[in-house]
Amino acid sequence: MKYWMMSIIVSLVFTGFGFAHPPTGVEMEFNYETKVLTVFVTHPVNKIDKHFVDKVVVELNDKEIVTQTFRKQKDGEAQEAMYIIVDAKVGDTIAVTGYCNVSGKKKVSLTVEEE
Repeated sequence: MKYWMMSIIVSLVFTGFGFAHPPTGVEMEFNYETKVLTVFVTHPVNKIDKHFVDKVVVELNDKEIVTQTFRKQKDGEAQEAMYIIVDAKVGDTIAVTGYCNVSGKKKVSLTVEEE
C-alpha cells in the first residue's frame, strides 16, 4: 500500500513538471544609434497566465542593469520587451536572460558594434 501511494505521488509530481519547459530561445538586437535593445524570448505555451516568461534580466558587461517581471506572457509564442541602454559603448557585452515561471531559463549575449 505504501509503495502504491508513493508511486502515485511521484507520478503526479513529475507529470506536473513534464509540461514545464524553459524558454526555447532568446533573440536580441541592439541599435547603437538609438541605444534601443529589442528582446524576443521564445516560449510556446497554452496558458499565458499560468506558464509564462515571468522575468527578463539585462546585463551590461556582467553587471545587472535591468530586471523586468511579468504576470503573464504577451501571447502563446513569446515575450517581447524593449529597453534603452544609454551607457552601452562599442565593444561592450550585453547579456539577456529570460526566465520561465515554472522551470528554467535561457541566456544569450552580444557584443555592441557600430552600425
